[in-house]
Amino acid sequence: MWHNRELKPLVWSIAILCLLALAPRIQVYSQPPAPITPDRSVGVLSEDPGYGERWSTTIFPFGNYTGTVSGEAVFCRTYLHFPVETRPGALVPNATLYVYVDDFWPGPGGAPMSVYPVEEDWTVEGVDWTDMANWPALGAPVATTLVTSDGEWFSWDVRGLVEEWVSGARPNYGLALAAAELSAVTDNWAAARRLTANSPETRPRLEYSLEMPTTVTIAPTPTPQVPQAPASSPVSPSPTPTPIPVLLPETGSSGAFRGEMVLLAGLTLAASGVVFLLAGRWLLRRHR
Repeated sequence: MWHNRELKPLVWSIAILCLLALAPRIQVYSQPPAPITPDRSVGVLSEDPGYGERWSTTIFPFGNYTGTVSGEAVFCRTYLHFPVETRPGALVPNATLYVYVDDFWPGPGGAPMSVYPVEEDWTVEGVDWTDMANWPALGAPVATTLVTSDGEWFSWDVRGLVEEWVSGARPNYGLALAAAELSAVTDNWAAARRLTANSPETRPRLEYSLEMPTTVTIAPTPTPQVPQAPASSPVSPSPTPTPIPVLLPETGSSGAFRGEMVLLAGLTLAASGVVFLLAGRWLLRRHR
């Protein structure tokens, strides 16, 4: 039979192992938001604006309007590519695009502007920006913000798009800023970062954070074996001792016999005491 003090450590060990097996520990390593600027950028217009170039790597227009001179629809887009790394399995809790606006036309106002994923690879030098038919194709809009002439920095929530880049679900060809109504001039308004084009402080930026979940694998632990009681070995029967006869007083006389023995022992002690007393007195008299 096992005692309770021997079973308690074994029961606790089995319980702890079961809990660890059923609840694997998850650690999440978070990377704080780190703003990055585009490594490729170009702003384009579908017609000659009458001043400056039709495309620029520092002036970033977006929106659609009717030309005041030609009376024709003018389409403006800004293409931006951000060096976002691919990290399969990572989570993107947030991602925001920030764009600075310091110019607009034909006058004060506002219009909804959208972010579009670019569907094909491109380089600034490899595209004929004077021909709108050659502009890199765009996908469906992923975020829309009302841009007005009253503000400076405007932002778009692009978490879903950045998460696709990070996971590898979508190739990172960059994004484009353009009017929410891509092929219409209904709003007749456009904006740009133009007056501060040479300032690095007003460059577009992308801020996003990553979380890398890591499962801590617990090495399997051998199941503790319950100690088994040792097998009992055959025991040879011990020889039965032969009873030795003992002489007892006759039935009915055991009480009287014990009483007599006690009385005899008491008389013997009393007699010995008397003898020692007389001997002591005799010795004292002799020495006097």
